[in-house]
Amino acid sequence: MSILNTISRLASDYRARRRRLATYLEISNLPRAIQKDIGWPDPQTERREPLRPRRR
Repeated sequence: MSILNTISRLASDYRARRRRLATYLEISNLPRAIQKDIGWPDPQTERREPLRPRRR
C-alpha cells in the first residue's frame, strides 16, 4: 500500500468520524420528546461502556 493510499484512507476515516459527531450533536440538541420518538437512547438511563478497554 502506498503512502497516498494510507493518507486517503485516514482522511476518509476522519470525515466519517466528523459526520457521525455532527449527527450526534444535531440529534442531542433536539427536544427529549422528539429524541424518544425516533428511538434515540436516553442518556440518563443508558449505561455506557468505555469505547476502548483500559490498559493496565
